[in-house]
Order: sequence, then C-alpha cells, then structure tokens
Amino acid sequence: MTDTLKKEVTTKDLFLYACGSGTIGVNNTVFGGYLLVYYNQILGLNPALASLAISISLIFDAISDPLVGAWSDRVKTRIGRRHPFIYLSIVPLAICFYFLFSKPLYDSQTYLFWKLMILVILVRFAITFYETPRAALGPELTKDYDRRNLVNGMGMTMGYIGGIFISFVMLGFFLEETDAFQGANAYFNSSAYENFGILAAVMTLIFGFISAISTHKYIPQLHQAEIESKFSIKELKKELIESLSNKPWLILVSSGCFYALSIGLTYGTGTYIGAYFWQWTPEDISLFPIVSGLSAILGAIFAVVLARGREKKNLCVSVFIAATFITPMPYWLRLLEQYFSFPLFPSNGTDLIWWVILLHTAITDFLSVMGFVLVISMAFDVVENSQTKTGRRDEGLFLSGPGLIQKVLTGLGLFILGIVLQFIGFDTKGSIDEMQDPIYSLVTFQSTVAPLLTIVATIILIFYDISRKSHNEALDELGYK
Repeated sequence: MTDTLKKEVTTKDLFLYACGSGTIGVNNTVFGGYLLVYYNQILGLNPALASLAISISLIFDAISDPLVGAWSDRVKTRIGRRHPFIYLSIVPLAICFYFLFSKPLYDSQTYLFWKLMILVILVRFAITFYETPRAALGPELTKDYDRRNLVNGMGMTMGYIGGIFISFVMLGFFLEETDAFQGANAYFNSSAYENFGILAAVMTLIFGFISAISTHKYIPQLHQAEIESKFSIKELKKELIESLSNKPWLILVSSGCFYALSIGLTYGTGTYIGAYFWQWTPEDISLFPIVSGLSAILGAIFAVVLARGREKKNLCVSVFIAATFITPMPYWLRLLEQYFSFPLFPSNGTDLIWWVILLHTAITDFLSVMGFVLVISMAFDVVENSQTKTGRRDEGLFLSGPGLIQKVLTGLGLFILGIVLQFIGFDTKGSIDEMQDPIYSLVTFQSTVAPLLTIVATIILIFYDISRKSHNEALDELGYK
C-alpha cells in the first residue's frame, strides 16, 4: 500500500495553498499584458528583438521545468520534496520583477535587449523553482476525483485575483492621464511601469509565503522518496519515455501544443489592442479587471458544481468549444464592417461598446476558467493512472513535462508574432491615428489563426480516456481508498 495523508487537508488549508497561484496571476499579467508593450512602445526596443528575448527565455523555461519537476520528485530533505524549492525561489522572483521594470541605464538596442533577455530568463527560472514543485503538491494534498476540481477551482480563482488586482491598480491608479500623456496615450507613461514592478514584487512575496507556510505542517504526512536517488539526465530521459507511453498524458500534451502555439501568437498584445484598436483610456477599463475577477470566481464555482457526478472531459470540451467561437466575435464583427454599408459593432468611445466589451470579457473569462479548472484536474488524474504502471508518483514530471514541448511552441509563436509586429509597422512609435493600419493587421492575423489552433486543441481532448470509474479503480489498486 502506498502512503497517503493520515489527516485530510482542510478546505481552509487548501484555499491558503491555492493562494500561491496569485503569484502566477501576477506573472501572467506581467508577461501577457505589459512587458512587450513597455519594452517596445515605451523604451523603443525593436519588437522582433523584444519577442526574441522573451522567446529565448521560454526555451530555458521549457528545459528547466521537467528537470526541476523530476528533481523535486526524488529529493529527500527534512522539509520534504517540494518545500525547499518553493522557499528558495520566492525572494529572487520578487527581485527580478522589480528590476524588469526599473529605469534602464542606457537606451541602446543592445543594452535593452540584453537587459530584457537576462531578466526574463531569471524570472522563468525562479517561476520554475517556485511553481513546478508547488503545483506538484496538488495531487498529493487530495486524491478525490471531485475534490481535485475544488482545489484547482480555488487555484484558478486566486490566479485571476492576483492578476486582476495588479491590473486594477495599474489601470486605475498608476496609468493616470497627465499633461504629457492624454487619452489612450496614458498607457505609455514610463513612470507607471516602475510602480508596477514594485507592486509585482510585493504581491509575489505575500502570495508565495502564504502558500508555502500553509502546507508546511503537512510535510511529515506527504509522500517521501524512499531513498534519495541521484538525479541524472539519463534517468530523466528514461522517465520521459515512460510518460510518453501513457496515452492520457500524451493526449493532454498534444492538445496543449496547439494551444501553446496559439498563446504565443497572441502573447502580450492586450495593451496594444486596448490602446490602438478599441482606443480605451486606462480609466475607461479600470473596472474590467474586477468584473473579470468575479467572472473567474463564478467560472471556478460552476466548474466544481457542474462536474460533480459528471465526466470532466465532456464538460471541458463543451466549454472550450463555446469559448473558441465567442472570444474572437467582437474582432470579427469590427473587421467585417469594411464590407458592409452599416455598422456591425458599436463605435469606439460610446457607452454601448463599453457595456458590450465588458459583458464579452465576463463571458470569456467565465468559460476560460471553467475549462482550465477541469483540464488541470484531468492532468492530476494522470498521476495515479501512471502510478499503477510504473509504481512511482511523478507529479513533478507529469505537471511540468508537457511544458517542454509547449513552451518551445509558445516561444515559436511569440517569435513569429515579433516578426509580424515589425512587418506590419510596430517597429516605430506613432500616435493612435497613425497606428490604425498596423493594429487592424495585427487583429486580423490573431483573430484568424488563433481560433483555428484552439479548435484543433479542443478536438484532441476528446480522445482523453480517464473516467471517474477508471480513476476510482486506480485508487483502489493503489490502496488510497
């Protein structure tokens, strides 16, 4: 019989553990919302170089994830397998976030490129040492088919709350209009980004230590490596091959590859679209993060409730199909207006478009959170499915292994995006009016290619075959029930 927790983890402690996802929300907001536009449109770094720097960091990240995951599966210390990595990474990650948005010493292309690349690589390494072991705690803290939906729902919610809070402060307080930065140009006030970096660092410390400390008392009950095995690339290669023989894991990896490429092609362009396409001021959309957060919480709750007694896969696929078609709808309608003699979508600057985009944001975030709560829970279930065949609990490897390929593809997509940005005209700065042709080209590209890739990713998920019944049979076989 494999060891298991003698005392069930309380819901309160699961929530505190899930608070650690707030750090990932901060990280996602940094990279997905502000980093690219800061270095390109504010500091003046060529978009192809900026995208190249971030792409290179993803390659390092892709390699380090499974290495750290496999390392944390084997290590045997006084404070368990996972916690040493988590504790050692929080402060360096916070420091890196601060320097990422600190005022550069020089404005040359060479200096900006190397500053960006070195810092994003360091951030990626710190995130790997923090999140890979921390995420691997999830399948250990609960093995119940439905309770895993709960812990992932709370984690997804806290991830959104972290991202939403820092976005709300950035839009509502840091990106204020000044005499020099009026209207949508308020997005390009460099001093706001220095404050943003400080806030990201502080939030990282708070979320990170809350999560680590809340699970510390369970260390004696968590799975321990029988004998600390010497880590080697040869052993990792062997285990990766074993993992690839696991059909459900391979399905999740394959689906994730298409989704990862889609992410890369849309990475970090939210501020471009807000400023140039919809022509919002930061104040106009300062409430959007709050609505997004409420939608995320509702999405997580609905995922947990609706999945109870049902198969995760069926609900997950249905949600992703709906999201794939709803997400690009406003962009399609605006782009198609040039072929009609009447408007298909409300005009920029009107109250109506504010309400329509607000509602659209709420719906897409609701669906997105529902889908990812379920798909991450599906990844948890692979752990026991594989353990019945290999005898090992490789949470770190299974939860980080897919990133090896997916992050390379995200980096490829981002590199392509950088070339597209330069080709269509974002290699120079310009007024809102001067950038209309480039932004329309960007939106056309993204709203065409990204949905096609996500459709393929969703279709692949249909072949995932771990059911409620087979999962419970695996738990019985392993002596967990």
